[in-house]
Amino acid sequence: MLLKKVLATTAYVTKNSRSVKINEKAVSELARKIARKPAPIWANAFHFQDEPEKICQYVFLLDSLNFCFWAEKSKARWTIKNGSKNINGYFALASALKKAVKKYPILNADYLSKISRQDLADIFAPANGQIIPLFEKRLSIARQTGGILAGKYNGQALNVVKTAKRSADKLVDLIVNDFPSFRDVTSFNGKKIYILKRAQILAGDIWGALDGKGLGAFRDIGKLTCFADYKIPQILHYFGAIEYSPKLLKKIKAETLIKAGSREEIEIRAGTIWAVEKIKQALPRQSRKVPAFQIDWILWNMSQKVKMPIPYHKTKTIYY
Repeated sequence: MLLKKVLATTAYVTKNSRSVKINEKAVSELARKIARKPAPIWANAFHFQDEPEKICQYVFLLDSLNFCFWAEKSKARWTIKNGSKNINGYFALASALKKAVKKYPILNADYLSKISRQDLADIFAPANGQIIPLFEKRLSIARQTGGILAGKYNGQALNVVKTAKRSADKLVDLIVNDFPSFRDVTSFNGKKIYILKRAQILAGDIWGALDGKGLGAFRDIGKLTCFADYKIPQILHYFGAIEYSPKLLKKIKAETLIKAGSREEIEIRAGTIWAVEKIKQALPRQSRKVPAFQIDWILWNMSQKVKMPIPYHKTKTIYY
């Protein structure tokens, strides 16, 4: 099972890290803050709601395209209208796809496998003229996801979930093995490192969207790690739980591009996973038990409310 490999291989990275360190004292202090936070709930307002089968189909597409929303320095972010407000990032993606269900058959795998460039451009039409980053990658992945669902799972994401037999661990394996865009695996010191952010978040999102019931009743949901992306390391660094070398910190402050698969990028992501694991291990001392993926949700929600002086690291990638 791949989730064991995520923890084992990222542990190897943290033990050999040069640019990212975990501060155990700050981790304990952050665990105390998190212990006071309520359990996060699924943001229904931004997501498509319907019968479980359709929700699975929506979430599968959503997390196939859930990556890289940041804008280059001094440029505007991709933004859409949501009622009277403009929103960006993940919630903009979720809302755009939610609206698209009414106009386009995006929950039909055959349609998705051949979706036109124009249809996807219309679905992600910006409110400010700034197109969604990596549009061509998203177009290719949408088609690939639709094609694999149509060819191997009778067009239904729920069949992927059913095949996993209530195991989040098995679901991650299926997703990674059958859907190439989810293979978030890299190399460090000649060793294969498994991170699997989007495959894991897909399992977590199905659990969240279905309230842990029915198709989402995964018996081993607690095996998921945190989802190593941009905002989680940013807030961990803000609270001192992870520390950057002066050289790496300078790059992040200057918004210098950090190459996907580079030593520094892998160290950031591995450090993020293990800082959250250490928070999870510290929480019982605060009379609270929270799985790593829910600690991730709590931290992500916190990151949306705190103005942090240091930006998140910038990496162009389809994996987060």
